[in-house]
Amino acid sequence: MIEQLREKLNPEKFPNMSGKMKAIVGYFLDEQYTEPEIVEMCVTSDNFVFARIDGDCGYNEFIGSYSDLERNWIDLISIEGLGLTLDEVAYCKQLLKTKVRRA
Repeated sequence: MIEQLREKLNPEKFPNMSGKMKAIVGYFLDEQYTEPEIVEMCVTSDNFVFARIDGDCGYNEFIGSYSDLERNWIDLISIEGLGLTLDEVAYCKQLLKTKVRRA
């Protein structure tokens, strides 16, 4: 399933996607779309998301609020015509919960 998602969600298909979102998509799909790439993400107790970039020793990249990350991810996987199956959508929602750990 991950290969199909990598094809369907490849940032090259979204010319207006920000570099930050490309890095997030890459992190969720275990694919490197940016340099540097995100290797870990965590949510703080006040619901802000930080990322650790490859080669960094800490979570130094501010992503934004968890609710914004969730909304942006759901908006992406819900694009009409993208062709995601119900199983793929469910898997993507699960990725958000499993790949972004609570601090």
